[in-house]
Amino acid sequence: MCGKEIAGLEAAEATLFHHKTFILTPTSRTDETMSDLAKALVAAVGARPLLLPAAQHDQMVAAISHLPYLAASVLMRVAAEQAAQDGRLWQVSASGFRDTARLAGSDPAMLRDILLTNREAVLEQLGQYQGQLAAVAELIQRGDETALAAWLQARQTEYAAYRRDKGEH
Repeated sequence: MCGKEIAGLEAAEATLFHHKTFILTPTSRTDETMSDLAKALVAAVGARPLLLPAAQHDQMVAAISHLPYLAASVLMRVAAEQAAQDGRLWQVSASGFRDTARLAGSDPAMLRDILLTNREAVLEQLGQYQGQLAAVAELIQRGDETALAAWLQARQTEYAAYRRDKGEH
């Protein structure tokens, strides 16, 4: 799993797949020869193969790839609407906004196809995301400092666990 928000030959990078996970989704027609060839191709680009059933792949990437793209795109839309009212907004923005909104720069045709192909899993993850947004909005609305601090602390702890699991201390 890797990529860039920019596409085309000018964005090509020889080391893009180095040390990245490359998901292979064998089917009932995948024989040992085909599997070995696929693994060899993955190794040739410097990636690590991970075999997953297609449905499991779709659920996973909806959560960690497709949903982040949509979240970044919605963030960009909200900010762009405000920037249309006052162009100084972009002057106020810093690395947090840039890093969070980066995925909105991805190729729209490619993402349109991905979102529609994986529609069910994406919609499921969007529902989960909307539920979490509603929950945190409720905490802010109530002004519940203790519950909000606990909610934020739990997200920080989850992020630290993610970084540990990825080997990114």
